[in-house]
Amino acid sequence: MTRFTPSLLVCLVGAASCAHAVQAPQVPQALQAPQAVSAASAASAASSESAPSAAGLLGCWRATKIVLYVQDGTQAEDTSGRCTLQFKQTLFESTCKTSTGSSTTAYRYQVVRPQVYAATMASSTFKTDMIGSTREYEYRIDGDRLRTVSVPPAKPPEPPAVAAPRVETEAARTPCP
Repeated sequence: MTRFTPSLLVCLVGAASCAHAVQAPQVPQALQAPQAVSAASAASAASSESAPSAAGLLGCWRATKIVLYVQDGTQAEDTSGRCTLQFKQTLFESTCKTSTGSSTTAYRYQVVRPQVYAATMASSTFKTDMIGSTREYEYRIDGDRLRTVSVPPAKPPEPPAVAAPRVETEAARTPCP
């Protein structure tokens, strides 16, 4: 098992930067801007199948374990706790402390089905060539613990793209700065 370099951690925690670019999902109108909801439309929405919620993800998480499984069968693991995620309504930031300061990558995300969110890299101080790439993650929240597992892309990446077939992250809820 190998250790991650500090700059690679930002890539792995958010991991969309390590993924093959796929078409970004469209953000539903309801997530784009706050809107007034009438009593009639609220009742109608309550009676129909509701959209998955990201409420459990909101807040800050410290990565306690990140495991990257690569295509040649090897894996790399980091348990340093130097990376954090801060989820807001439609954005999250992955920040990792490095020997020279910190690296930050921001993602737009949305829950696309129960327990799955799609993240699209919006900006990065580390991996700017992957801005716009999207990847899906299965997630599970158990109390103050968050576990994510990347969903492999439907089509293998074309060289020279860097793709991790699977990235698993375990994180603990932590106070936001």
